[in-house]
Amino acid sequence: MYDSLPSVDVSSLQERVYQSLRQALLSGHFKPGDILSIRKLAESLGTSAMPVREALKRLMAEKVLVQSPNRQIRVTPFDPRLHEEFVRIRMRLEGYAAERAALMRDPVVIPRLEVLNVEMIEAALASQSDAALEANQKFHFEIYRATGYPQLVDILENLWLRTGPFLATIGERPANLPKFFENGFQCHKRAIAAILARDGKAARHAIALDIRAGTLFLRKNYDPLRPSRSPVGSPFESFEGSRSL
Repeated sequence: MYDSLPSVDVSSLQERVYQSLRQALLSGHFKPGDILSIRKLAESLGTSAMPVREALKRLMAEKVLVQSPNRQIRVTPFDPRLHEEFVRIRMRLEGYAAERAALMRDPVVIPRLEVLNVEMIEAALASQSDAALEANQKFHFEIYRATGYPQLVDILENLWLRTGPFLATIGERPANLPKFFENGFQCHKRAIAAILARDGKAARHAIALDIRAGTLFLRKNYDPLRPSRSPVGSPFESFEGSRSL
């Protein structure tokens, strides 16, 4: 009787949980130092604790999360020197990606970028920081996928995993949302115009400027001594289909 039951693909479930957590980190749904609750994450995702625990182990191996001596799992705390290293690498690599995207002549990229840029600024003006951050992340990766270099996209995803939580700190001061994202909106417009004109040099400069200007704004307003949220585990409302994994 029991031999006829279909097996459960646990590995597939673990991968989907991992990808959901990864996307949450990429989009800035967690902040540096946030304590992650396995139980709350499992409840939010509609799964058991086991696939969540395995996903967190993978993210710890990637240095996106850390475990404290008391066994709490946290988003890696902000380190100014390490973050500056990531920013400089991002400016180089993402600038190159934008330059290549401008030369690839993909006709569908421009309208997608325009829609995402509008979604980003509208969400910011409505004080919806999570939605604005998600639109911003999608904007950037729309460009990077247009390079036709999937390995480059993978490299950039890993960099964003380490810096995405810092972007989320903009939500700590809602009054700063319009100015921060207006700056990004203008840089994005420059990038769109450059890609449309197939001006690789201008596209590279626009994306590098976006990264540097955003970083300087956040560092000016971020208080690393501000207490971390504890414990968090429900950032998935905007991820369609993330429940019922």
